[in-house]
Amino acid sequence: MTDETTLARLIGATTLASGLGLVVAPRTSLRLMGAATPDPAPLLYRVVGMFMTVSGGLLLDGAEQRVVLRWSLAQKTGAVAGVGLGVLRGDYRKRALLVASFDAVSAVALARMLASRPDEHPGEPG
Repeated sequence: MTDETTLARLIGATTLASGLGLVVAPRTSLRLMGAATPDPAPLLYRVVGMFMTVSGGLLLDGAEQRVVLRWSLAQKTGAVAGVGLGVLRGDYRKRALLVASFDAVSAVALARMLASRPDEHPGEPG
């Protein structure tokens, strides 16, 4: 196993664990982000948590595959954009940028991994 694969799996495990945290304790997660907790926000956070759990599990399991790295990069980039927009709109407090920072660093790492790996099937999409 390469250092890159180990790092990708660590990112996946962290994403999976934080997703489970959203599933189990959405109100606490919302409060930590400085967001209001009226319904349906906790339910929506549980749904987001489920997607994070699946995305993190996929990366944990398939860190050697470019397609998994690409989709994980998309998830991390979307998370940075979503949290950043939430802070700009005032939906989250600035401390939520800590979450976005982890996702941004993860996205950079995943992008570097993709750039350093040759295409699996040169000349074919994907």
